[in-house]
Amino acid sequence: MKLGKRAVSAITALCMTFSGIAFTSDESESVEAADSNTSMEWGTLRIGGGGFVSGIVTGQNTMYARTDVGGAYRYDYDKMEWVQLMSFVNDTDRGFLSVDAMCIDPTDDDTVYFLCGCAYFSSERTAVFKTTDGGKTFTQYDVTDLIKVHGNGYGRQCGESIAVDPENPDIIYCGGDTDGLIMSKDAGETWTFVESFDELGLFTNEIKWPTWTDTIEKTTVGTDYANCNGIGTIAIEDGKVFVGVSDNTIGANVYVADVGKDNWKPLSADLPTDAFPSRINKDADGNLLIAYVGGLAFAGTGGGLYKYDIKNDKVTDISPTTNSFGGCVSLPDNSQELVATTCGVWSSQLWYKGAWDDDKVCWGDQFYRSHDGGATWESITPGNEKSWGGPLCADYLQSAGYDWIVNKAIHWCGAIVLDPRDSNRMLLTSGNGVFACDNVWDELPVYYFHPDGIEEVVCLDMVSVPGGDEFSAIGDYDGFRHVAVDEIGIQHTPNMGSTGAIAYCPQNPDVMVRIAENQNDVSGGFYSTDGGKSWKAMKCSFGGKAAITQLDEDTYRIFKSGKDDGNVSYSDDFGATWENVSGITSAYGSKTTYMLVEPEKPNVVYAYATYFNSSWHYSKTEPEFEDAHYTLYVSTNYGKTFKGTDIAMYDQCDSAGRIAYLGEDNLILAAGWYGLYNVTDGGATVTDKNVFYCKTVGYGAPEKAGDVNTLYMYGKPKETDPEGIYRSQDGGNTWVCINSDKLYGGTGNGNFIVGDMNEFGTLYMSTVGCGIVYGKLSDGSTPPPTTTKPITTTTKPAPTANADRKYGDANCNGEVDIADVVLTKCYLINSGGYTISAEGLLNADVKDAGGGLNAQDVIAIQKFVLKMIDELPV
Repeated sequence: MKLGKRAVSAITALCMTFSGIAFTSDESESVEAADSNTSMEWGTLRIGGGGFVSGIVTGQNTMYARTDVGGAYRYDYDKMEWVQLMSFVNDTDRGFLSVDAMCIDPTDDDTVYFLCGCAYFSSERTAVFKTTDGGKTFTQYDVTDLIKVHGNGYGRQCGESIAVDPENPDIIYCGGDTDGLIMSKDAGETWTFVESFDELGLFTNEIKWPTWTDTIEKTTVGTDYANCNGIGTIAIEDGKVFVGVSDNTIGANVYVADVGKDNWKPLSADLPTDAFPSRINKDADGNLLIAYVGGLAFAGTGGGLYKYDIKNDKVTDISPTTNSFGGCVSLPDNSQELVATTCGVWSSQLWYKGAWDDDKVCWGDQFYRSHDGGATWESITPGNEKSWGGPLCADYLQSAGYDWIVNKAIHWCGAIVLDPRDSNRMLLTSGNGVFACDNVWDELPVYYFHPDGIEEVVCLDMVSVPGGDEFSAIGDYDGFRHVAVDEIGIQHTPNMGSTGAIAYCPQNPDVMVRIAENQNDVSGGFYSTDGGKSWKAMKCSFGGKAAITQLDEDTYRIFKSGKDDGNVSYSDDFGATWENVSGITSAYGSKTTYMLVEPEKPNVVYAYATYFNSSWHYSKTEPEFEDAHYTLYVSTNYGKTFKGTDIAMYDQCDSAGRIAYLGEDNLILAAGWYGLYNVTDGGATVTDKNVFYCKTVGYGAPEKAGDVNTLYMYGKPKETDPEGIYRSQDGGNTWVCINSDKLYGGTGNGNFIVGDMNEFGTLYMSTVGCGIVYGKLSDGSTPPPTTTKPITTTTKPAPTANADRKYGDANCNGEVDIADVVLTKCYLINSGGYTISAEGLLNADVKDAGGGLNAQDVIAIQKFVLKMIDELPV
């Protein structure tokens, strides 16, 4: 396989011009990948929440939570924290971390179904994951051919769109964002389309799914995959199935039928049709409590709350206000006692008495309590007064030790539940985590932040400071200083929202900088001269990455790259003025450029650029080197001017542009599917390290002083190695697999692994929505964490009888060439970023036809393109 890869590199290298640069290959070195999974401990850094918890469901004695990009959790009552259930998901399947709906078997708390899928990841696949042991193991059922869901779209707080019949738990109904309703009669083993529901004609809106493809799907109202919610909620009660449809333009949007029958009809003409049904719960008497929202996102008005008496076919409007509502529940033994939450409302919540005077009021949802079945309501919103200057409706919000959440509201609350073990305890979902109240029926309820165990931040950058702490840059919530893995991080202040870059000066780590990821009304960035204890605003553009070098005792040069053009500029006065560097090419559409400074030689600065011309396909059948490649730039005059060395082609997947530092004048550079490279001699010598695939590479402290830094990579040293995290202590010559089981969906948006510079064997990894994963050497005092691993029963496309099929032609352009090799490779490792049509998948299935596209097919196509074999093994 390596010969084939080198041949591909040789073909693409025809476009390269090398002047005085020696390219070598470690052909004599064998890349070994030993297995050391059991010697590591894996977990997530403690921050608490940081993302949208889109739903909570309760069973007889347990609770489960779902998130929009960070998997699902079970509540551990012994530790009073949530436990991640989907750490087994790898990079290829990361779309399944978007959990669109879930339900518990009413007869068995350990049997739970999760409906998962994301339109822009993992080839839009949708699957139902079933566990029968409380989330220790899962069985996966692919339902993509029937329905599709987008668990990170508008309306994701609605629910739940999957339900088990309490009278016969083998029967399950499940709704999609596309196409309609499906059903299982054997506890999820097989699924069929409910044709009679489709005949209602509710799914007639045709859209591209996702937008950048030609795949057409039928859905409800909405313009694209992000704002179509299809079936929003399902309930089964008293032998009937109730289905709420996310459409406010039709004559009725809640339908009912007898379970297993085809007698669908609108539930009642007395229910609203100009709002979206968001959640259906039942009260202690078996009545339905139907909540409505005015819009699928932040539409705070136009909804309501209704009680439906199933036995008497009667609707009662019990809305506390005319706002949108996320849900309503009753005490399990008293239907008169109700609590309810709005959804998408921006109203006052207070953390302390003087918040109004200090302009620190936060804005979010409102909460209500009724003692008469919804005839009257009282507000129980934190910090609000019952009357002007009167007693509080509920006490001020409490942080429970998570200081970063202070002055942030409970918002976008799509689910409200009572703890099945303690009906005085209420839990609420929010855009930033979970809140709880342990005395909801008391005179003065107290709400507190309770995300314990849920880690959902999207980390975009991170540094480990030698002799110091770790610092993160986070989407939405700035970033944190991390003192220990089990201590709550300390948030950077002042806040500016999404932060995309953080850096320190290697000559003086007290000097730091952080850069905003997006435009905001606070600042483009901040700098610190006391090691991140305090920060001052700095003028700069948003986006890109950063680095710092020291010019003299009191002067520092801050480097900042552009967000999407490869450009690099610098400032010697903490942002007062900026100059562009010389020698680094700027190309719009390229990925951000990463920089690194030699610790002992501050005049030496490196910049690793990822160039990409996304329009190449308009004029070419395949990209040339000039369209997509990595270039390393080196400066010896403190970053004023740079000279470039081309490294490898860019595979058009996630940019692998980070620089790993082995030691002075000794760098390691990743190139995705094009491998891994060692650069020395100031860029004059580039050595291919003979690695099959490296999505990203990072570095940390060596085991012994004086050794080269330890490398960590996400990828596969050899094609036959499992996808995972690998460690090397000899500069990338040999590798040890340290994690192939708890991958948390891979490296996600930040696409980094950062080694701890103070502790050998410890590393930190970004994720798509599972927080910051850490790994460290196990001390042997506790057993390794239990691995949760799915049993996959996915369906694969069967080959059709077609004598004229163009096998190998994955992109269906009539030719079998290098473009097909690149496409199939990228698709296997990043199916969310690349789409192959159904016909293309059949074309690419050239080895053991019928088994679906896999690595063996890619090898065969590559060998055929490179003329290593005369024909494909179809």
